[in-house]
Amino acid sequence: MGKTANEAVATKVISQTTDLSARKRHGRAVNAVADFLRSRLRVPNVYIDPTGLNRVDVLAADAAGSGDIHAIEVKVLTPTGTMGMKLYIEMVKKLPAHYKYLAIPRNITNIAVDLGLFSPDGIGRVGILLFSESDDHLPTVELAIKPERFRLEASELAQIERFLSRAQPDMYVRL
Repeated sequence: MGKTANEAVATKVISQTTDLSARKRHGRAVNAVADFLRSRLRVPNVYIDPTGLNRVDVLAADAAGSGDIHAIEVKVLTPTGTMGMKLYIEMVKKLPAHYKYLAIPRNITNIAVDLGLFSPDGIGRVGILLFSESDDHLPTVELAIKPERFRLEASELAQIERFLSRAQPDMYVRL
């Protein structure tokens, strides 16, 4: 039995979303993470792919409250081995922020293994966000491991404050 015209269009749209390039999948995941920070964590100012800072996919600043800075690195195509994940964690630890996260697909290997999430001095832990991709819907994001506050060097904080003083957030909440 043949497909109706509407079924054929629906099938074509679904296959287009499941066959997205890694770049488009990354962009959709970044957008979902940014929305998660704004709505679920209630961080009012969110910057997507902020230029002028170290490579960060999402930067969020609670400029109206505590002043905490959140930085998130999103990895769509990640290695499934523990060593690869540890390398990503070490990259995230170098981000200039109070709270640091790695966002990875939900179907990644067991994140319960010791990935070295803690700062060497014990002050700070990298948080893990898991996202699920599902056809036409925006990827869903959940907090798998809660981050702990890192120390932030004065020079790094000054760099971020310069950025915040001249940049407009991509998402914000009026207070």
